[in-house]
Amino acid sequence: MKRIVLTVSALLVFLVMPVRTPAAPVNYWFDRANALYEQQAYDSAVVLYGKILEAGTTSSAAFFNLGNSYFRLKKVGLALLNYEKARQLSPDDPDIIANIKFANSAIIDRLPENEKSFAGAIVVRLHTLFPLQTQLWMIVILLFCLSILFSLFLYTSQNARLWIIYGSSILFFITLSLGISAGVKIYSREQVQYAIVLSESLDAKNQPNGNKVLFTVHEGTKFRVRKALNDWVLVSLPTGVSGWVQVSSLGKI
Repeated sequence: MKRIVLTVSALLVFLVMPVRTPAAPVNYWFDRANALYEQQAYDSAVVLYGKILEAGTTSSAAFFNLGNSYFRLKKVGLALLNYEKARQLSPDDPDIIANIKFANSAIIDRLPENEKSFAGAIVVRLHTLFPLQTQLWMIVILLFCLSILFSLFLYTSQNARLWIIYGSSILFFITLSLGISAGVKIYSREQVQYAIVLSESLDAKNQPNGNKVLFTVHEGTKFRVRKALNDWVLVSLPTGVSGWVQVSSLGKI
C-alpha cells in the first residue's frame, strides 16, 4: 500500500511540473556560423545564419554577418539586402554603413545620391541620432515633465512662473521635434517599402507584362516600391524614373 501511495505521489508531481521546451540553440548556431565564416566555409555559414533568423531572432549582427557571407560568395544583391535589414535595426552602426558603401561600389549601376546642404545634413543626423523606441520613451518622459511644470505653474509666484514658461517652451520644442521625427520613422517603416535587385539584370517595363523596356538595372540596385499588382511591382529610382518589374527578381527590405 505504501509503495502504491509513493508511486501515485510521484506521478502527480510529474504531471504538475511545468513542461520546458528546449529553446533553439541560437547561440550555438551563431558561434558555429562565425567559426565557419572564419574557415571560409561561406555556404555553410549562410545556412546557419539563415536558421538563426528563421528561429525568430531579430538581430542586426545576424543580418550583418549573413550579408558578409553573401558578399564573400559574390552575391552582391543578397549581401546588400541583408546589410539594409541590419541597418533598419541599427541605423547608426558604422560597420553596417561602411559595408553598404563598400558593397555599393561593387555594383554596376552607380546612381547619383541626393546632395544635402549643411543644414539638411544636420537635420538628417539629428533624425537618426536615436532609435525609434528610445525616442518614444523620451517623448513620454518629456510629456510627464511638462505636466509637472504645468502643475507647478498653478501654485507658484509670478517670477517663478516666468521661468516655468521658458523651461516649458524649450521642453515643448524638443518634444515636438522628437514627435515629428518619430512620426516620420513610423510612416517610413509602415508605408515606405524598398527592395534590392537580386537577379543579374532586370528590365523595367511600361506596364505589367508590357513590351516596352523603360530602363535596365543590375544586381544590387536599390528601388523604392510604389505599388504592387499580382506578380508585378511599380518601382522608382532615386532619379525619379519609374517602371514595372517582376517581384520575383527583388528582395524586399
